[in-house]
Amino acid sequence: MARTPRETVEEFFERMGDPDERGTVGELFADDAVVTVPGARFEGPDAAASFLAFLEPRYERAGKAFGQWTVDGDRVVSQGTLHGVDNDGERFEDVRYVDVYEVCEGAIRRLDVYNDLAVEGVVEA
Repeated sequence: MARTPRETVEEFFERMGDPDERGTVGELFADDAVVTVPGARFEGPDAAASFLAFLEPRYERAGKAFGQWTVDGDRVVSQGTLHGVDNDGERFEDVRYVDVYEVCEGAIRRLDVYNDLAVEGVVEA
């Protein structure tokens, strides 16, 4: 049975949270995927790998506390807060985020990441 859009997004979160599985998240993305984050945009079959490479030098570790899920057809929105440690060893917590996913035929076609990491001073704007 095919995964629902939310189940696909939840699988993405599970893999991102497991250092041994993080490198496999690209399997969940469409070949024409687009990923946008504050300050960057990644497109095509390497969008997920480029997204991971963008994150790597910024965080030693990061996690999410989920606050609210909204699902409207193929669109999944996750809102909550981020916590973790940046690569300078500084802890951060309660940083607001909103992730908007478009999932088509079981694959993430678009991911738009919005968060307050720059506002909170965790990363440079």
